[in-house]
Amino acid sequence: MVNKNVPYFEEEYGKHDYLWLLETTKRRCKEIEPCVVRYVNGKNLSLDPVYRAEDFCLVCISLLQDRNYSGIKRLCASRAKYFYKMGDYKRARAYLHDSERTLKNIAYYITSYLPPLARWVVRKYNVFG
Repeated sequence: MVNKNVPYFEEEYGKHDYLWLLETTKRRCKEIEPCVVRYVNGKNLSLDPVYRAEDFCLVCISLLQDRNYSGIKRLCASRAKYFYKMGDYKRARAYLHDSERTLKNIAYYITSYLPPLARWVVRKYNVFG
């Protein structure tokens, strides 16, 4: 089935979140009714490290092509929060360093040096996802 009004989506890896990618890159498309039913087997795709790396690369390439540098800062903040949630605080700090300087991001950066506090933050608040 081909819809000529909708641009091709994610031909590189074939599994990324269409609406999120469009929203992040500010692309326009025509929305249609779903033509496929997807059954999920219980795995959380958004926490899969391979998926996250591929997703980050695709969005980053698109933002660089559009010269949307503020979008790259937001993307780095999202990537940092993923690593924060997964407990990789060193990588979280690296991405937080490249992200926007907001009060939340600064708090995540500081608490990443105290893993027990960071784990409490993840349990108490919706950090990522």
